[in-house]
Amino acid sequence: MYHNLEGRQDRVLQTLLERELVLENRVKEDDLLYSGLKDLDAILELILTKFEIANHLLARFDAIHSESVDRSSFAQLIRRESNAAMNMLEELRSLNISEDQKNLVTEAEGYAKIGEQFQAFILRGGGVFLQSKIDNTRKLKTVSRALNESLRKFLAPDDRYAPAFKTEELPGFFRRLINFFLPILAPERQSSPPYGIEEGEEVLLASERMKMPLSQAILLLETEILPQLQKDLEQNPGSPGIQKQISLVRDRLREYRSITFRTRATPINLEKGFYTDWLSQYTAEGELLVTVAIPVRYRSGTNLDRLREMVQTELVRRLAGRGISPALDEDYRFRKSLDSGRRGSSRLPSFKLDIRRGFREIKQLYPALMRLENNRDFSKLIELVQSRGKKRSQKAIENMLQMESGRFPQLP
Repeated sequence: MYHNLEGRQDRVLQTLLERELVLENRVKEDDLLYSGLKDLDAILELILTKFEIANHLLARFDAIHSESVDRSSFAQLIRRESNAAMNMLEELRSLNISEDQKNLVTEAEGYAKIGEQFQAFILRGGGVFLQSKIDNTRKLKTVSRALNESLRKFLAPDDRYAPAFKTEELPGFFRRLINFFLPILAPERQSSPPYGIEEGEEVLLASERMKMPLSQAILLLETEILPQLQKDLEQNPGSPGIQKQISLVRDRLREYRSITFRTRATPINLEKGFYTDWLSQYTAEGELLVTVAIPVRYRSGTNLDRLREMVQTELVRRLAGRGISPALDEDYRFRKSLDSGRRGSSRLPSFKLDIRRGFREIKQLYPALMRLENNRDFSKLIELVQSRGKKRSQKAIENMLQMESGRFPQLP
């Protein structure tokens, strides 16, 4: 499509576009085959290629003088490639990974190369292609109002309420009655408030097993676990412990490969991520979940983390279908349509939205929303809303969004 530059065949661009197409197909194929599993090396290489395309076109952009070449088409491609690369980086940063792997992205070999390409892009003046344009005041007011209302909705502490009664202190008959009918809502020996985890008190949660889709479990065992055990056996020949582990892994692989299942039916539409896997033992796409003996550690999170997640979710739901973000509106329309299948709902489509993707799209238009992801900035924003009335806090948020609207996203 973009082959000619000043009457000459741009073979470098053609090679980069062909490589980009191959990598995109590879990433999509992995996503379909392995239930959303991501190949970090392939994704980083794709991001690097997109930045190389943007840098290549940017370096030649000012040299275009021929009337036979449409400068706007090059500008459009630069904007498309650079923004797509930034979105993919943001998606990698927001992945819900364990503490053991939290530095996996930044320590990867391809990440440093991406940083070099990004810096070169900015030094060439490419930041203008990443800048957001707020086209009118109405959208700015809509976003500021939605953020203000989302913050105010969850400001009241919800972890300090005391139970209405202590079950163990009730008379015998009522105690047995409560234990029979309400064993979860009113258990005995409930702790006293507060119930949440404050900043600085978070803990690491460890587990010796993790649950994953069947296709991911097979791929992990045969490409990661088994080769590592075989390598350990070569270094320590005759080890009975390693031989037993290899035998167990092979038995588990044979068992997993022999499993056949039918995609689960969905009698009800649960909110996305609301214990769907735990209740059904299937992924939302219908693939069987299995348990694999892999140790994993997660950070427990705090009250501030929980509040941030609720505010972001509420913000995305309030802005869906409001004409703020074309990508978010498209996702909203898809959730309402019959094409969305078991995940769709014409009654509550906002509860089926991809919240993380939606927040990334809105944040790209309004970079000031990055404050929600920083603990210190988020705490200051909460204090601002608490200390002012509804109208004054909305005006302050509107000024904040407007002042930072020209800032382009930073590398994570």
